[in-house]
Amino acid sequence: TERVNCLLLASIWFKILKSIDIVNRVLQCKSGTLDVASKNLSSLIEDLHKIRNEGYDNILNETLIVAKNIGWPQYFEEELKRTRKRKRHIDEDDENENADDHQRTKFKNDVFNIILDSVIGDMTVRFESVHSLCERFSVLWLNKEMTIDQIQEKTTRLVKQYPKDLGDELTDELQSLKLIYSANFGEKTLSPWDLLNAIKTSNLENLFPNLTVALRIFITIPATVASAERSFSVLKRVKNVLRSTMCQNRLSSLEVLAVEKELAKNTNLDAAIDGFAMKKARKGTL
Repeated sequence: TERVNCLLLASIWFKILKSIDIVNRVLQCKSGTLDVASKNLSSLIEDLHKIRNEGYDNILNETLIVAKNIGWPQYFEEELKRTRKRKRHIDEDDENENADDHQRTKFKNDVFNIILDSVIGDMTVRFESVHSLCERFSVLWLNKEMTIDQIQEKTTRLVKQYPKDLGDELTDELQSLKLIYSANFGEKTLSPWDLLNAIKTSNLENLFPNLTVALRIFITIPATVASAERSFSVLKRVKNVLRSTMCQNRLSSLEVLAVEKELAKNTNLDAAIDGFAMKKARKGTL
């Protein structure tokens, strides 16, 4: 049906999904970490709030221009119902114009605002755990801006979450890092990834063993499930082609090679084969 209502609804979803798609592409980057994901999600939610509060009139005007160019009607159609007509006085406005303005406002309140509120609410709840994790680990790279008491409090909670991996010495390490941060890493606050690389480059891993482990834990937490989805897709292809003629162990090994194909390309197969042959050699040295 050639109705401006339908065209406006499509324009609204295009505006929303375009913003989501940009952030989604960033999140699916293999080198993306959780702190980057948290910042992008916060920016996305802020952008959606801006669309809700200020974007309706712009979207409506763009839709009316498109409707005019393709020859569609530029007025909102009311629901079909019987209404009693009365004689219009000479000083009254046109009923059609008033009805159209009413339908525009009604569409904004009943459709536009509800869609944006639902999307914003769902995304806020869905990624609340991401922001919570970033807040929990933030003491690792934001300690320069914190007081000693704040470092003590946040570090204690972090160690309780990972008692098998982190020790109480993490508090002392972060306090020491706060003292030497500017001299070794500059005034700029480094991201978790850059901080870990800087510690390794400066050969300070022995001075900050718990901090290094904590940074590695945070960096290896997946920001999205995109990698897992690709892994299952590869496993499905391998199973479909080879499952009927292959045992489970070899199938699992092939699946790992298929998923980690970039790493497999850079592996020296000759050295691996020679090493395997030496370990399996049955000849004894006389």
